Amino acid sequence: MKNFSINIDQDGVALITFDVPGKSMNVISDEVQTEFDGLLATLREPRVRGAVIRSGKAGGFCAGADLPELLSNMTRWCAMQGDEELARGVAESGSWSRRLRELETCGKPVAVVIHGVTVGGGLELALACHYRVAVADSKLRMALPEVGVGLLPGGGATQRLPRLVGLRRAAPWLLEGEVISLEDALAGDLIHAVMAADSALEDARRWVLEHPEAKAPWDEPDYRLPHGGPHSPEGYRHFAPLIAARHNGFGSEHPSLGNILKCLYEGSQVPMDAGLRIEARYFFNTLRKPQARAMARTFFIARQTLARRPVREDLESYLGVLQEVSEQEQQAMLNEGYSDTLVASLGRVASLPTGCPQPVTDAEASPADLPVVEQLKRRLLYAQALAAARCLDAGIVQDPLEADLGAVEAGFPAWTGGPLGYIEIEGLANFIAQAQRFEQDHGARFALPAGLLRRLEEGQGLHA
Repeated sequence: MKNFSINIDQDGVALITFDVPGKSMNVISDEVQTEFDGLLATLREPRVRGAVIRSGKAGGFCAGADLPELLSNMTRWCAMQGDEELARGVAESGSWSRRLRELETCGKPVAVVIHGVTVGGGLELALACHYRVAVADSKLRMALPEVGVGLLPGGGATQRLPRLVGLRRAAPWLLEGEVISLEDALAGDLIHAVMAADSALEDARRWVLEHPEAKAPWDEPDYRLPHGGPHSPEGYRHFAPLIAARHNGFGSEHPSLGNILKCLYEGSQVPMDAGLRIEARYFFNTLRKPQARAMARTFFIARQTLARRPVREDLESYLGVLQEVSEQEQQAMLNEGYSDTLVASLGRVASLPTGCPQPVTDAEASPADLPVVEQLKRRLLYAQALAAARCLDAGIVQDPLEADLGAVEAGFPAWTGGPLGYIEIEGLANFIAQAQRFEQDHGARFALPAGLLRRLEEGQGLHA
């Protein structure tokens, strides 16, 4: 094995060291997952009484998925059609969750020693172990940051966390990516013990030998969800407001928030294995959303790529153009008779922060039902996306990654992945057709830049 080493001591405890070669931090790649099957096979051997998993990296336990590889897989999964292909896609994307459940139910006690960065799929690996020891380290960081890049935790966290601490306490960790404090982790049995590095390994080994029949709490016959499910008194008090809060305004545009809520709601009412199947389905559905690909590219690939550059672009002029275009479009909406309140709301959810347009007091009020509001929001996004494309053509901004990351960091809606990301979410051909309709209805400010038409003719994307 390249990524794991196994040392079985005289008492039959397998010490498994996770150490991906050539990387400063462990990540979960397809290769790591394939080798994990070998670990499971070793655990099933009669000579093995249990296992302790640790990291060989100084910086932490595991940083989660190999996101560049995941993005490549997402492109392939998005192309799948038909029941047979889609079922294969659910199985492939949910393979880490399936392997962790096999670890959890292998019939042997499994302990884990974590330190430093323990996030995403790495934290999910720890949660699938029966005993968790944290090294007393000021650098310990536990979190599920997937929501911040448009994804959901697909390795069982939406099912294990609420089964440990209840729906209300688990929700902010899953829906906001909040860092889990050591105090909260201890109180909720996410961590069972904290000790110095030189003691943690021996403590975990001793626990394995003393608990040969270890099981996860939810695999015990008398298990009950802490504080009840979504239809309990606690659930009625907290879950419905939670849904409303996450879908306030245009929050439903976010590619993973709604699916995380569905995992919590549906999964908490069924046994663990059924809950994991629910999570796998919603995980796959999230991965296939263009918003998820756009967010992952901007918040992960762009940040990594641009962080390695000694000099970043000066985006002041570019962002100024986007703000000016947005202000002009909001003013046009006011001039058409849409209310100050509506236009201000659209500005908050579909635009960079701008100055306040001038209110129009003598205009006849225009009706604004939900389809109209949706079209106004789309129009505002299109105006800014077209402006970004013009800036790219004119050389005001050179790199599409800079254009998208700079815009979202300045306040452009995160779920789009940036103004150029929004064009790809719409689909280049669809975007061009809709922009032409906006030009017919609202004038030359929606005229298409030559670069977009050229990319359509050449079959290129904006980030090619």
